[in-house]
Amino acid sequence: MAEMSPGTALRELQRAQSMLRKAREIARIARSDPDPSPRAFQAGWEGLRLAHAILASITVEAANEAVLTKHLAVSRYATALLVRLRRLQRRESGPIDDDDAGWAEGED
Repeated sequence: MAEMSPGTALRELQRAQSMLRKAREIARIARSDPDPSPRAFQAGWEGLRLAHAILASITVEAANEAVLTKHLAVSRYATALLVRLRRLQRRESGPIDDDDAGWAEGED
């Protein structure tokens, strides 16, 4: 297997972030529904699973400063999705929180 370059790692992290963004949008829409479909939770969970697989695939050779920073941002974004999925599973009501929207852009 060929070594992963930092550029490839950043592209993969961007792909993971895109998956998470789509999953969070599904969770956000489902949360506003009084009777959300279990398929929304499943779609969010699948996005989370795939993103974690990408995060785990980043090799140590590719781990430069930019990759580590992006990895951290994507990990935090995944955690925020997990919180939303937990709320969806519990059918918790309340305002939709967008306090972590900056994480989508990789901000610290």
